[in-house]
Amino acid sequence: MNLIQKKILRLGYNLVRLSKPYKKNNLTYSRVLPLAIYSPWYDDKIFQDTYKKIATKYTLVDEFRCFELWKLIEQTNKLDETAAVLEVGVWRGGTSVIMATKLKLLNSSSVVYAADTFEGVVKTSEKDASYRGGEHADTSLDLFFNLYTSLGLKNINTLKGIFPEQTASQVPTDTKFKLCHIDVDVYLSAKDVQDWIWDKLIIGGMILFDDYGFSSTNGITNFVNEQMLLNDRVILHNLNGHAVIIKIK
Repeated sequence: MNLIQKKILRLGYNLVRLSKPYKKNNLTYSRVLPLAIYSPWYDDKIFQDTYKKIATKYTLVDEFRCFELWKLIEQTNKLDETAAVLEVGVWRGGTSVIMATKLKLLNSSSVVYAADTFEGVVKTSEKDASYRGGEHADTSLDLFFNLYTSLGLKNINTLKGIFPEQTASQVPTDTKFKLCHIDVDVYLSAKDVQDWIWDKLIIGGMILFDDYGFSSTNGITNFVNEQMLLNDRVILHNLNGHAVIIKIK
């Protein structure tokens, strides 16, 4: 990885080849351009208003993935209006706000637990080709707090530190979850989060992995792929850069 690529990665972006399929870190990549053009996010005015408030400064997640979070909150709320939501990998808090705003609109009593070191990526290993630790440190707990309080959101509980080791103890032991958004960029951190939440996830509950399929986050792609044959979950590869795991038993 050259200096320009590293600088681009630290800004939260990724260079993508426009050539024919190619191999990188034993995974195959190509430019994915779906033919379907239905764009329901433009029809949802409240989503658009919410997204505009966080898009330029508070998230690195694009509109397509933010809208999927918005809709999955709606869908998983049908399972249990009280079960909690967990996000690990908050950065500046834009996607936490997306989910908390939707829950508020649904009059749900669910709480969003928003966990992050607020000091950059941790738990990098040899399973991650691009990350070395400390990326995305351009944030702070105060920045996040000021964002969601300015929007009148009272359904977010922040957990500052490495999750689950340092902060999971702040979550009541009997808490059940309906949705978990994992946006940690690296293999070991993703595994630790999933291992912690799996038994607390209700049947039909979902784990949504950001960074699935990006060439800079091969650790996440490999971690999800390793679970494809397990019979207690259904795994969906979304071409927008998400993988969705649904707990079925």
